[in-house]
Amino acid sequence: MSSAAKPAPALSGAVSDMRTHGEASLFLGMQDAYSQLDHLPLRRVLLESLMAEQESVQAIAHSFGAFLAAVQPLDVRRRFFCSWQKTNNSAMSVEGLANRMTAEGEARVASVRDAALALFRAGGRMNRVADEDLGVGGQALHFELYYRMATEFAGQDDLWQSRQYCLPAAVEFKNWLDASRLRSPVMTGIYSLLVHEGYTHAELETIHDPFHHWAASQMGLADRDARRTLAWITVHCGGTEKNHFAHSCASLAHYLEGSGAEVDLDAAGETFRNYFRLKGAVMAQLTATYI
Repeated sequence: MSSAAKPAPALSGAVSDMRTHGEASLFLGMQDAYSQLDHLPLRRVLLESLMAEQESVQAIAHSFGAFLAAVQPLDVRRRFFCSWQKTNNSAMSVEGLANRMTAEGEARVASVRDAALALFRAGGRMNRVADEDLGVGGQALHFELYYRMATEFAGQDDLWQSRQYCLPAAVEFKNWLDASRLRSPVMTGIYSLLVHEGYTHAELETIHDPFHHWAASQMGLADRDARRTLAWITVHCGGTEKNHFAHSCASLAHYLEGSGAEVDLDAAGETFRNYFRLKGAVMAQLTATYI
C-alpha cells in the first residue's frame, strides 16, 4: 500500500453521496435516533441544539467526504484514525458514569430502598450501553476491531496510536466528554451520553458504504478483506447505536426516579451544543491536513 497521496480518478456514487448528501444523512440519522426519547421537552432541546449546530454537522460530513476522496498520505491517515478514535472511544467513561449511579444506590440501600433500586437500574441500563464495546457477550472487543481497521489503513503498523498523531481538538473533545461523565453532575453525564449515542448511530450508518467503497477502490482490498477490516463500522450499524440510545433514555428515567434530580433544559442544551461543536472542531482540524 503506497504512502503517497493518490486522488481518485472519479468519485463513486458512495463517496459522492458522502460529500454531497452526508450532511443530510447525518441529520436524518440523528433525528431518527433522538425520536426515541420520551421526555418531550428534552427531545425538543436536543433537536433544537442539532439544528443550531448545522455548521458543525457540515464540517463533519465534509471531513469524511474529503478524506475518502483520495488515499491520503500515511501521516494523514495515522492522524485521522488516532484522532477519530478519541471521539468514539468512550466505554470507560460510560462505565464510570454507571459506577457513580450505583454508588448513589449503595448510599440509599439502608434508608430508601425504592430509590436505591431505581439508581441501580439506572446504572444497569448504563452498563448495557457498554456491553458490546467490552465484549461482555464473548464477542470481539470493539477496540480490537478498531485496531485492525486503523492498522490496515495506516501503514500496517500501530504507530497511529502514538500521541503525536492526536490532534489538539481531539484531546479537548475526549477531556470534555470524560469530565462531563466523571466529574460534572451525573445529569450532565447523561446528557452527554444521549447526544453521543444518537450521533454515532448517524455517523456510522452514513459512512458505512463510503468506507467500503474507499477500502476496495482506493486502498485495493478485496471485498472479503474490506468487510473484515471494516467490521468495527459494521458492528455499530443496523440499530446497535439506536439501542444504546434507548438504554440511555431508560437510564435517564430510572435516575430521575431514584435521585430526585430534575432535567435542566438550559444545561442540557449547552451540553448538546458543546458536543456538536467539539466534534465538528476535530473533523475540521482533520480536514485541514488532507491533500
